[in-house]
Amino acid sequence: MKNIISKILLGSIVAGTGMVYMSCANELDMKPQDWYVPETFWKTKTEFEGNQIALANQFRGFTYQVMFSAGELRSGIFTLSTIDGSGTADADVIQQVVDVSHPQFSNFGGWHGMIANYNEVLYRCENEGVEILDEDTRKGLMAMAYGQRAYCYFQMYKMYGGVPLRTVPDVLLGEYDPEKLYMARATAEETLNFIKDDVKKSIELFNESNYVFKSNKKDYYWSKAASEMLAGEVYLWSAKVATGDHAAGGTSDIQTAKGYFENVIGNYGFALQSDFYSIWTSSHNKEAIFSVCYSSEEDGVYYTSPETNFLWARTTGAAGNNYWSTMDDDGWGKISGKAYRFGRWCEEKDGKLTQRTSKVWDKANFGVMRYLYKNALYYHFDEADSRGDAFYPQYHLTDADRGTNTLMLNNFNPHDYKLAGCFVIKFRPSIIAGSNYYRFKVDVPIYRLADAHLKLAECCNYLDDKNGLKTNIDIVRKRAYGAKYDAAVHGFIPSTFADNEVALLKEYDKEFYMEGHRWWDLRRLTLVKDGAQTDHLVFQPQGCIGYGLNPVDNAWMVENDGSAVVTSVPVLTTQEAHKLLWPIDNNTLGADPLLEQNPGY
Repeated sequence: MKNIISKILLGSIVAGTGMVYMSCANELDMKPQDWYVPETFWKTKTEFEGNQIALANQFRGFTYQVMFSAGELRSGIFTLSTIDGSGTADADVIQQVVDVSHPQFSNFGGWHGMIANYNEVLYRCENEGVEILDEDTRKGLMAMAYGQRAYCYFQMYKMYGGVPLRTVPDVLLGEYDPEKLYMARATAEETLNFIKDDVKKSIELFNESNYVFKSNKKDYYWSKAASEMLAGEVYLWSAKVATGDHAAGGTSDIQTAKGYFENVIGNYGFALQSDFYSIWTSSHNKEAIFSVCYSSEEDGVYYTSPETNFLWARTTGAAGNNYWSTMDDDGWGKISGKAYRFGRWCEEKDGKLTQRTSKVWDKANFGVMRYLYKNALYYHFDEADSRGDAFYPQYHLTDADRGTNTLMLNNFNPHDYKLAGCFVIKFRPSIIAGSNYYRFKVDVPIYRLADAHLKLAECCNYLDDKNGLKTNIDIVRKRAYGAKYDAAVHGFIPSTFADNEVALLKEYDKEFYMEGHRWWDLRRLTLVKDGAQTDHLVFQPQGCIGYGLNPVDNAWMVENDGSAVVTSVPVLTTQEAHKLLWPIDNNTLGADPLLEQNPGY
């Protein structure tokens, strides 16, 4: 229990430090200038507002979990090898080896530390803040805190079901008695209702306030739009996913979710970026609802993981010169009809073909490759879909290629070669000042508008609104295909409820790879409206990443080891149903005698 108390107290201290940093560059660089103690803080409006900057910095520490380790690692899209000669990380998690000895996360994912800080914000706003803050600011800060607390509890709910519901900053208020800090888990239904109540309070307080924190960088901070996006997610999950004593089903929750997504789309001036590429190169873009800042050079914190783990190690990797690549010399475009050795470039001078390292190879200083998407994911993109442009396929050399030391191939046909795998560069890097190397100086979207459109489409499917379903999927597809969009070819054609759910999964896969979506999509999408838990796509062949491909008639559709793409193996078996929720680690269980383990572990 002492460890838990220490973590909560430390999290609260972090939230109160470095309050004088107010620029975009420095506002997330939380180097403390004064040691924070409750007795000397929370004395001015500047300190109340500065706390939001510290909270944004602390939340940044959860980006990896939200965008990858919880939302994607277990979703059936990773191989157990890489194309760079490096070992795969998290192989046990990828293979669904999740048990008390391999819990993946500890202390309920660490979210209680964030929650302690939001609890303190609410407490201070309801006490010191009454005298210090104007009412508009006080309600605005409380609206942010309620929304962010609901977000944290919703992540925990999806991962664990019912959790301990801490609502006051008890340690900061002087409660150190472990026995008084023990807390049993609320039921799943109680937890979900608590989340709904929190997000409702958030929206109500936003409605009573005109306060906007950091209006020129508002997507870095919680907003009413973020609360409505969260509310839509919560009610959609509530309607479709049974957990513990919470029974799924009910048109009412779907209608509520639909209304929230419609509000996000229609009430805040958001719009899809004109092209998919610009999402990953433009800070505060018009699609961004809630983002994490990684774009400040002065801050010096860049999105290195997991993004660099999908790329090559320039100094130690084995990919260089050992695969056929269609990447251009700069590395961010693609060539057609030719192929070069990866990391190399050929030039013809005086009738002779000479080879040098490519520009991107010289400017890239990435870490070791640790993750590789299954080739099946790449095969789902057609050439006109710009979302596939972030995949850079590398093809195995033939024995003849190696024997003749061929440097370049003209008239290259990728279907004549076996795909070794793809490097993926979704979040676009750039050369930072004072450096010769690329860094991922790019903000990370937690919520963006395309998600609202696809989740609205999902609500429409439940409600048998085929026009709404088609409209919202097509909006996303039109941006993906750009000038190449042909309604007769690329437009969505509604079908049965089940087929539409499967189509939505494929659309989520292509739009939101590397954004922590697929595991939750598999758990939520289902073949039977209001059906059994095992009807969800996580248990069905349709949830397999290769589903819908035809390797029988397309012999080139192979995985990186040369075997045919698998098209019908579910991500989980029905015997593994308990793995829908994560186990509570033994240290956390041992620290609090009131906690009970999830069923099946």
